[in-house]
Formats: sequence, structure tokens, C-alpha cells
Amino acid sequence: MLTIDHVSIERRGLRLIKNLSVHVEPGQILGVSGASGVGKTTLLRVIANESSDFDGHIDRPSGRLAFVFQDPRLLPWRTARQNVQLTLPPEQTGAYFHAEEWLERVGLADATELYPGQMSGGMRQRVAIARAMATNPVLLLVDEPFSALDEDLGGQLRTELISIVSTSNLITVWVSHDPTELDEVSTKRLHLEGPPGRWALTS
Repeated sequence: MLTIDHVSIERRGLRLIKNLSVHVEPGQILGVSGASGVGKTTLLRVIANESSDFDGHIDRPSGRLAFVFQDPRLLPWRTARQNVQLTLPPEQTGAYFHAEEWLERVGLADATELYPGQMSGGMRQRVAIARAMATNPVLLLVDEPFSALDEDLGGQLRTELISIVSTSNLITVWVSHDPTELDEVSTKRLHLEGPPGRWALTS
């Protein structure tokens, strides 16, 4: 499981999170809410081991970690399949077909050879989801992936990602500014209030 044990985070002299303890088991989604600047993305970076600027202890599950960001972050000179395939080990047997399989699972079977500039915003985000899931992660970090999309499309993609997560038995931490979205996805809810580091955890 993912265990966050008495973690405190400061940034620019401000205490964003004080003495946070929570654990997330396989199949659970920890939804994280809070106003801009309270430390939601910073917490994801700490969980991902991209920042050591914290006190306390984090025990991560062994295995691959994957991110789904608000910005799909695709390489514009690579096709959809190539963007997914880039995350796979070069020596992986069948990487080409594994990438195509995940694109098919997110509804892009006919778009594998399209470049990002030829895709809609929703298609690019589907490629980002396929890229994350193709690595067979045990821990998935989701950072407001649908906030740049219109409500109907965002809702559709959210439902699709929830379905993928629920069948993969992942440990997931999902950040969003949308309480309705978090009501739909969360097994546990963590609300960050920012300085002086207050937070509330519900299940």
C-alpha cells in the first residue's frame, strides 16, 4: 500500500501540510481537493519522489508509477502509438502491439498513426491515459486531467478512466479542484486547507 506517515511540507517559508498521515490500498482512490496553492500538486511530487523537501516518511509500493497530467505532454513529432511506446522498455517484447492495444482500449484504434496536432484535446488526453496505463503501474497519480476540457467530454473521459482504474486494482491519488468529480471517483477524501497546514480526511 501507499503509506504517508506524519508528513509535513513547507514551500517558500509557508507550512502547506502539517503532520499528514494516510494510507491507500490497492483498488482505492484518494481524492485530494483544496484551493489553488495549498499544496495539492506539491503532495503528488513528494509521493512521486520528485521532491525531498518534506518531513516525515512515505512508503511507496514496489513497481511502476505513472502520471496523468492536465496537459497531455505528448511529443508533437511522434504518433499516438510512438508516444505510448516511448514509455515502454526498449527490450520489451511486443511493445509495438502493447501500445496499440492500450490505444484501442481508450477508443483510439483508428488514430494510432495520428500526430498530436491532428488530434482533438480529448484524443490527446486519451493518448496520455494509454501512455500511463501501458506501463502496468501499481501507483497512479492523477493531476486535474480533464479541467481543460468541456464538461461533457471531461465527464466521459473521467468515467472511462475510473473504469480502467477499477479493473486494474491500482493505488490512485487523484487531485482535482472539482468536488463533483472527487465525489464520483474517491474512496477516501483529503481536503487541504493550506497554511498553517490544516487538512481533513474522510472516507
